[in-house]
Amino acid sequence: MKLPPGVLRYLVIGQALIPIFFNVTIPLFLGWLTFRNQPSVVTWALDKGAVSDFIGTCYLLPAITCLIATPIVRGQAARGLVASIPRQDVPRWVRFYRGSLFWRATKCGLTGLIVLSIPVCLTWSQVAGTTIPTTTFLTVKVIFASVLGIIVTPLIALVALCDKSCADGCR
Repeated sequence: MKLPPGVLRYLVIGQALIPIFFNVTIPLFLGWLTFRNQPSVVTWALDKGAVSDFIGTCYLLPAITCLIATPIVRGQAARGLVASIPRQDVPRWVRFYRGSLFWRATKCGLTGLIVLSIPVCLTWSQVAGTTIPTTTFLTVKVIFASVLGIIVTPLIALVALCDKSCADGCR
């Protein structure tokens, strides 16, 4: 896939580096609100458990990011601040994410859930006991959300940059 001039820079700076602030502060704040009165977090509990929190993040972070980033990217492309991806350069996998904004966000969330649930469970089963100190949990949560955001936000933006080219149907 060949990207128009400036698009890679836009994806790296505008869609990976700048959103780090939100992918650090929001999970930290929500985690603090949820777990602040607990000295430790139960690893495998369904309610307020570390693994269930991470699996929720696997779905919610991509879905919410899609709901926020897609209209922003579409608007920036419409104003000419970033180039759309030409039809001949639209990757085949983008077709899966076509549809209404809500449907696209659902697909993004489900993709995160399907791709990451098993690795999250396997990792937690290897590195955590029955509980984890709350500060350690929050630190790991923020790192996880930041890394996930650095990956999914540019991909969601890339899909949005293909929207104009895919309006009549992609290859």
